[in-house]
Amino acid sequence: MHATIDVRLTVSIDDHKTIPLATLAESITDQNIESVLLEGLVESLDAARVEALCGEKHTHGNGENRFQRAGTDTRTAVTTAGEHELDLHYVKDTAADHDESSYFRPVEDVLGFDGQNRYQQDIAAKSVDLATSLSYRDAADHGDGIFERMPSPTTINRRTKEYGTKLKQFLPDCVADTDADAVIPDGTQCHSQDEDRSYHSVQATLGENTAEESRSLLDLSVNADWDETAAELEDIGAVTDDATVVSDGDSGIVTAFTDEHSDHQLDLVHVGRTLDYNLWDDGVFSLDRRNQIVSEVIEDVFHLKNSVIKHRPEEEFAAIRERITRTTERIEKTAWQLNQYGSEKAARYLRRWLPSIVRFAKQAIEGFEVPWTSNPVERLMGEVSKRCKNQWMRWTKEGLEAILQLRLVKYADPSYYQWFLDELLQRPTKTAMSCDLSIESTRGKL
Repeated sequence: MHATIDVRLTVSIDDHKTIPLATLAESITDQNIESVLLEGLVESLDAARVEALCGEKHTHGNGENRFQRAGTDTRTAVTTAGEHELDLHYVKDTAADHDESSYFRPVEDVLGFDGQNRYQQDIAAKSVDLATSLSYRDAADHGDGIFERMPSPTTINRRTKEYGTKLKQFLPDCVADTDADAVIPDGTQCHSQDEDRSYHSVQATLGENTAEESRSLLDLSVNADWDETAAELEDIGAVTDDATVVSDGDSGIVTAFTDEHSDHQLDLVHVGRTLDYNLWDDGVFSLDRRNQIVSEVIEDVFHLKNSVIKHRPEEEFAAIRERITRTTERIEKTAWQLNQYGSEKAARYLRRWLPSIVRFAKQAIEGFEVPWTSNPVERLMGEVSKRCKNQWMRWTKEGLEAILQLRLVKYADPSYYQWFLDELLQRPTKTAMSCDLSIESTRGKL
């Protein structure tokens, strides 16, 4: 089917004036040419479809046709091209079954409107994309400087929930069979406006393929159970059976993601922080002495890290083994000394997590690269803070999960996010359409 419209644009400029090109561009934009063209194309397609079904208007014998013209109605729509009022025809099917609607719009066989929504998918997706970085009110306000019309904050909120839910259903197909050999989970909290809780628990899980040096967001959930998350990722093949889990000392994470086949690597950055807290909580040592103990442990831990970085490329595994032994002995000695002085929590912490502290070094000897820090997921948690943890923000579970699905997939997996938008807007259907444009100016054809 073809639609042809004729457009004539005349621009007059005072002979005694020189105007900036930017001013001319703004003036042309203010004419809403894209909106006029789109309305003309839609109404041309509408007329062609009606004529194909009902025959030419006022032609003798049309009254005997199965399909009869049944008047027009205005359909309002807003797209990235502007706000449109479309006068579209209705047609009556005189042979329709009694349980079927006999009135329909023929143009909808060619063009799909977004249900009864006034704002179509393109402008809705743009507004939701803005809302991943701005509040709903700011997204509506700032968008007006980009597009002719923007949805209200309430509409943006509603579409965010809709698209965030669709993205959550879309994501497992993207990450299935990822076979990540390192899993990096973490959690944080956001204020709740639901009556049954003060805070929502946000849980994000990154997967890393260390050989390909690639990383993906495997899961984002709100108020979920880590055991359920781990089981779901295993079911879709997102992680390998012997994947190493890299995290802080959250026992829920460690229990959920580790078994007899998989190991845990403690984020080395957290060692000093947690040890310092336990020393303070024990109340045995002065501040200066606590700082000295923490400094000595951190020095041992990061000496091991630097040793692995230095010797692994040259496969100098004996040197790594020696450093593992030395680090283990020094930390065990420190734990024994702390226990003797009565700092039991600090001593228990070092003994409990020592195997996880040196895990990455032992894996290096076996030829596996294991991250020694959970910084990637910590940065992801920073994205949560920037969008959802301002002091005045309160969230429902549904709204929080939806906005974070969009925000974090966009941040961690831009290609998946773009793929989702392409499917949402059905961009592959562009291949079913072609457009020819010719322009004639006063100086000849261009």
